[in-house]
Amino acid sequence: MSTAFVDFAALKQQVSIAQVVSMLGLTMKTNGEQMRGACPQCRAGGDRALAVNTGKSSYYCFADKKGGDSIALCAHITGKSPREAAVQIATHFKFVGNSSGNSAPSGTVPAQAPSPAKKPAGFNADAYLASLDPASEALASLGISANTLKAFRAGYSKTGLNRGRLALAVCDREGTILAFCGRTVGEETPRLIFPNGFKPEEHIYAAERVATGPLYLVRDPLQVLNAFESGIENVVAFLTETFSPQQLEMLASLMDQKKCESVELY
Repeated sequence: MSTAFVDFAALKQQVSIAQVVSMLGLTMKTNGEQMRGACPQCRAGGDRALAVNTGKSSYYCFADKKGGDSIALCAHITGKSPREAAVQIATHFKFVGNSSGNSAPSGTVPAQAPSPAKKPAGFNADAYLASLDPASEALASLGISANTLKAFRAGYSKTGLNRGRLALAVCDREGTILAFCGRTVGEETPRLIFPNGFKPEEHIYAAERVATGPLYLVRDPLQVLNAFESGIENVVAFLTETFSPQQLEMLASLMDQKKCESVELY
């Protein structure tokens, strides 16, 4: 199996779950956005055990009591890891989208396939960034300098969803801002909040800054900035409290791409 880097988010944007169903040779009955059929992996639960929702690009196996996206579906049916499943899909559909350029699988998706990591309609990153205050006294307790916050395109938000929080730019692997998440300045919960429609499990904070060498994985995006303040780079964080196998596979793909020989968790 190839070890080439596959951008999970781009792959799921450009190859629909219905196409993955077809690739896997699944026999399913369609009713609107719902597809139902037997699960050839579980061989239990009857002829409607496997459910696919094309509108939500998700599946659920009632026999296995698990579900997920199109990559997870391929992994479930084939018994492969999420990364191996992603490579299978990418190879089948001749997908070449990666960090150096994105293009749709030839002849298999509509000409107007959505671009990877699509930004919300009307989202203006530059305007929002200009409204943030990296030197706000409200951030003093965090111990992060204004220069560091500027480097990470972050600052105190006085309006909108992130009002009263530290707004952090979440970028794709080329450094394009996709959204801003809000990190609490105090002890409020939840610690992180996100715009509607944003899927934090599909992103690694500060992945765009990773270079060749040892990689450090921390549990809070704020720790990425703390490490930078101490002269430590190549630090990333997931945007979720817990890590799924698919997120770890995504991290492994990033390490392959950037030639990071090791990772340490803090």
